[in-house]
Amino acid sequence: MASPRSTRYEYGITALLVLFWGFVGLNRVGIGFIFPKIVPEFHMAMWQAGLLISGTSVTWAFSSWIGGWLSDRYGRRNVLLPAVGFTCLMTAAMGGAWNFLSMFVVRDLLGIGDGVGWSVGEATINEESAPQRRGFNQAVFTAGYTLIGAGLGAIIITTLTNDLGWRWVFPIIGAAGMLVLIALYAVMREPPVRTEHHPIAWRAGVRQLRDPSMLAVTIAGCAVLSWLQVTIGFNVLFLTRVRQFSLVEAGGIAAVWGFSGVAGQIILPLISDLWGRKRTVMVSALACAVILGFYIGGGYGTGEMRLLLGLSGFFGWGLLPIVLATCVSELVSDELRGAALGMTNFFAVIFGTTVMPVIGGLVADHFGLGATLWLCVGSEIVVAIAIMTVRETAPRVVLRAGVAD
Repeated sequence: MASPRSTRYEYGITALLVLFWGFVGLNRVGIGFIFPKIVPEFHMAMWQAGLLISGTSVTWAFSSWIGGWLSDRYGRRNVLLPAVGFTCLMTAAMGGAWNFLSMFVVRDLLGIGDGVGWSVGEATINEESAPQRRGFNQAVFTAGYTLIGAGLGAIIITTLTNDLGWRWVFPIIGAAGMLVLIALYAVMREPPVRTEHHPIAWRAGVRQLRDPSMLAVTIAGCAVLSWLQVTIGFNVLFLTRVRQFSLVEAGGIAAVWGFSGVAGQIILPLISDLWGRKRTVMVSALACAVILGFYIGGGYGTGEMRLLLGLSGFFGWGLLPIVLATCVSELVSDELRGAALGMTNFFAVIFGTTVMPVIGGLVADHFGLGATLWLCVGSEIVVAIAIMTVRETAPRVVLRAGVAD
């Protein structure tokens, strides 16, 4: 049993990492909230808007994979803290962009720091948490991105943009991130090292794709992030241009998506502990697809749009910690965890948040913003299909199946 001191540290480091991941959510999701302002100011086509998401995703993908591998070899703290500092600087620099190209370059650099946070943050929480709280803590970490980035961020960023202009938004966010960095520097310790340390080649994560379950969960991760990033990039534009809501009204609708997503990221992993990862993911993905279809196709008012987007967010966001963190962590051995988390995130980010936003932008340019959001419906259907080939990893469910046999 963990001592009171180690338990306090577990809660403290988890809280700080949640704040950091929320800060990442603000700089990642926030670009979508200001698209209605910068798209006309920078004279961008929709495919260029997609590239502002995709560019960050390329560097995120590589840094997540390499950062996870480096942290396995050289320590979580030594890799994470410099990444947090770099992220703060690049977030503030977004406010100085003067055209599409300059914003694209800054966003690419931003992804280097952001990507490290996923694999190293999840690995740190996994190692510092008591076994009975590990899954819950990982879910809370993931939910920080949603709560702060998509929920509070939708209100904060659209309000600041409306009152101060979008250029003030990201320097303010970067300054807040520096406070988190100072706290992490003062509090974070290096997780306990293994008594037997074997160097792990960065290619070890790729070899895990020989496992059909790991391959399937990687495909599901690609689809989950496709749903997420296409929604982030084009939902507010859909609300303001197609449905004619004001920017503040669109922010209010999008905020419900984030807040309900937090509930989904806490509740659905707990349900998966009892009911199984596969069944929880399949049912949630199908529910998200159906609800999102009504959201896109119906001509509803503000209240109905909030309800539908909120329900979609509950089921869609709730898939992230299960598919991208818990299933991956449970499918591999301890010494490969950081590399495996980085590897699956690499492929999910390359496809889901690099390729798909550009495709979404091209679809929007040729067929309209509504057609782009239908890509999100298709992504959730892919998740439901892929998860059925993943072997069950929930300990309680596996134990019950073993007892029954």
